[in-house]
Order: sequence, then C-alpha cells, then structure tokens
Amino acid sequence: MSIPVPMPDPERYIKDAPPRVFDVHVHFPGGGPGGGASRSPEAMVDMLAYTAGVLNIRKICLLGRPGEGNIQALQARERYPDLFLPMAWVQLDEDSGETIREFARQGFVGLKFHSSKRDYDDESYYPIYQAAEEAKLICLFHTGIAGGMIDYLQYPPRGPRPESPREREMKDRRRGSTYGAKHLRPALLDTLAVAFPDLQIIGAHLGYGWYDEACAIARWRGNVSFDISGGTVVRRHIVERRLIRSEIHPAKLLFGSDCGIPHMSRELTGWMEEFARMGLTAEEQDQIFYGTAARIFGV
Repeated sequence: MSIPVPMPDPERYIKDAPPRVFDVHVHFPGGGPGGGASRSPEAMVDMLAYTAGVLNIRKICLLGRPGEGNIQALQARERYPDLFLPMAWVQLDEDSGETIREFARQGFVGLKFHSSKRDYDDESYYPIYQAAEEAKLICLFHTGIAGGMIDYLQYPPRGPRPESPREREMKDRRRGSTYGAKHLRPALLDTLAVAFPDLQIIGAHLGYGWYDEACAIARWRGNVSFDISGGTVVRRHIVERRLIRSEIHPAKLLFGSDCGIPHMSRELTGWMEEFARMGLTAEEQDQIFYGTAARIFGV
C-alpha cells in the first residue's frame, strides 16, 4: 500500500487563500477538466490532498460516480479521514430507498443527484428522499442548465466540422430520452423541502439560469442552501446581478470549486476578489467559504 503524501506546513507555505475553506463540490474520480483523470485514483487523491493543504481547504465533499467511483470516494476518506467527506452518486431512476440505506451503512455522509428522467420532486422518488432524511444524509442536487461539451457562446458554430467520438456517443446515449434541465429546476427543491423538512438540501450552482427561483427558495426554506460553484459564468451572474445580501443571505451560500485540481486556486482567488469588491465582511466571507457548510455537515 502506498503512503499518503505529507501535507504542507502552513507556517512555512503561505498561499493567497481564505483562512479556512470547506469545499462542498469536488467530483471524483477526475475532478473536472484538468483534474488528472488519467492518473491512478491514489495519485489523484494525493494531489487533491496536497492542493487542499496549500489552499487552506480543511474539508472536501468528494462526489463519487455510480459504481466504482462511489467506492473510490470512500477509499479516499480512508486515506485522508480528516479531509474527505464521501458523497455517493444516486441514480434516481434506478436506485431505491434500500440503496440509500446501504450507502449510509457504508459510511457516506451525503448524496449527489444529477440527471433524472422525471422532475426531482416526482413522488416516485420519495422513498429515496425519505431514506436519506431518516439516515441524515446531506443531499446535493445539480440545479439549472447542465453544461455541454462545447460552449457555443465562446465558440459559435462557423460551419461543418468533424464530430468527436465522445460527442457522438453522448448524443446517441441521450437520443429519445426525457433528460433535460426542466427536471433540474431549483423550484423543485421547494417541494422536497416542504415534504421532507428534516432533509438538508444543497442546490448546486445557485440554480444556473434560474437564480431568482433559487434565491427565493433559500429565503423561505430553512433546510435549503445553495453552492456558488460554476466557474466564471456563475460568478459573473451572481456579481453583476448583486444577488448576495439583496436576494440571498451569505449564511445560505456555500463554496464549491467544481473544477480540476489546477484551477481550484483560481476559483478561490476569483471569489475572494469579488467578495472584497462587494464589501462583504470577514464574517460573511467566512460563512460562505466555511461556516455554512460546517453547520450543515456538523463539523
């Protein structure tokens, strides 16, 4: 068995980062673009742990993938028990309440939900949410438009071009399906918040595309918060529309990087700069970077 890499000494290494960070949105394996998916899971875990050490990231919610990816998230926690909080990827149209109870027995602290064939609040999914509520598992839902392989705002079509095998595979896999962003709207979390009042719910990306819905729900539902992951696009929308304070309280927001390891520093720096421009107090910034998540996860 390989030995985990030693963590940087914070007294000797100073990085431009908040005093403490709780990252609630890190995908594993892979970690997103540039995350090192070609490396072994152990090497990626070590890279992520080392990066966390130099960026003052004290806790990371590690989002698994169906099957082996979920198991690898658990193994990462075994390797760095003080850093990682494993969250199992749930397939709403295939899993059941018993699946969720098994995830709890295995040691997952939360669940990740993404694409589904029906609305998140379809009653056929209720046994899954009931089991999660009973097991006190934190539920992170993707909300808003799901990004594709090409950003046509930055790279508009300019004529015929060859299609990659991966693009064709994705198109073929979704052909004729009912997958779509309408099933992922933040308003659907409002139903779940009322139906399962003890279920702690986090919506990702502040509802990318439906920010007003997300903010309104967070305002009136005590068990719903949102992460601000989504990179420069979501950051620009939140900043330009002045949503923080005016539409959503900092105590209802959580930091999430949702990017490859090489870009985690960029995400932290970008938000630090914007928070400073907004005039957020040190306490408000700490709520977003750490405090809200620490309260929800009980650490």
